[in-house]
Amino acid sequence: MSKGFVLELKGISKIYNESSSDKLVIFKNINLNIKKSELIGIIAPSGTGKTSLLNICGLLDLPSCGEVRILNKNTKSLTIEMRNNIRKKYLGFVFQSSNLINEFNAIENVALSRIIKGYNFPDALDYAKKLLINVGLKNRLYNRPLQLSGGEKQRVAICRAIANDPYLLLADEPTGNLDNENSQLVFKLLTDLVKRKNVSALVATHNLDLIKKMDRVFCLTKNGFKEVK
Repeated sequence: MSKGFVLELKGISKIYNESSSDKLVIFKNINLNIKKSELIGIIAPSGTGKTSLLNICGLLDLPSCGEVRILNKNTKSLTIEMRNNIRKKYLGFVFQSSNLINEFNAIENVALSRIIKGYNFPDALDYAKKLLINVGLKNRLYNRPLQLSGGEKQRVAICRAIANDPYLLLADEPTGNLDNENSQLVFKLLTDLVKRKNVSALVATHNLDLIKKMDRVFCLTKNGFKEVK
């Protein structure tokens, strides 16, 4: 792993309609390195492209220019299938709305992430059960998302995100829809898992109380990308 970095961004820009008079610059020349077990925060005003940046980090979108390296692998020229494989093996995602599958119960939602990586069904269910019990959801294993509270759904979503043993966790406003009590609970869970499992995390949030607990914090604005903590 190059210099111990799990994720490296080199000169990343996102620009729409580059060749027309309607050119829209979302952000330009972003550089960022994330080490193993590092918890990095991003704060950004609405409309400055934090979700676009996370999508690029997670190989869900391509930058207009620049280089994304994951575990020292340049992803620029990879096929869609290769990018999908990197996501399955090395990345985990947590979204503002939990994005759970309503037809599946909690344990099935979590197990699915591990099954996709290639583990067998009994192992995946057993691992999912342990994760959910560890986050206080022993009595919610077989409840479907519509039967869970917002805080419970986000705890399931975090378990799903780490069930494939990712190297990098990407979280877009993971506490954005929660009240303060559930925000604190979910974020403590997130940070504890990052440290205990040696996972790196890049978290976009507007919650300033949570920002204080990050190892480093970057601010994304129309004028650039800079470290503020």
